[in-house]
Amino acid sequence: MKQIRVRNQQRRFSVVSKEIRKVTILLMDELRETSAYDLTIVFVNETRMAKINLEHLHHGGATDIITFDYTTPALLHGELIICPVVASEHADQYQVTLGHEIARNIIHGVLHLLGYDDSKSIVLENMKRAENRLLQKLARRFPLDTLSHG
Repeated sequence: MKQIRVRNQQRRFSVVSKEIRKVTILLMDELRETSAYDLTIVFVNETRMAKINLEHLHHGGATDIITFDYTTPALLHGELIICPVVASEHADQYQVTLGHEIARNIIHGVLHLLGYDDSKSIVLENMKRAENRLLQKLARRFPLDTLSHG
């Protein structure tokens, strides 16, 4: 099974579901060579993200991405909840486009599903290196600016 679903439940930023699906398939099939996956990517507003963050992680406020991992030995399975408002703030901070930051969020979520951890500084460095490598490879093969308009 190879399945990607994209749902946009926010209105502030334009996200292009078709392009999000394409870039995620490229990431999974060609860059990670994943044989079986079922991913849902959901874009939410900051109010909804803050609620999810509090309910599930007991953290206050909105964050850029939360990953729910349902992976089994036979299937990489998860849900990536992304908040474009927070992603846009990070894009401005790092002087990249929102499309670039959304791609980073997707990679970050997939790495969590693959077992990467960002809870401690030593393992966070490993995760950031893997994230940066994949983002560079992805950017060479796909126009990341097409993931969002505006």
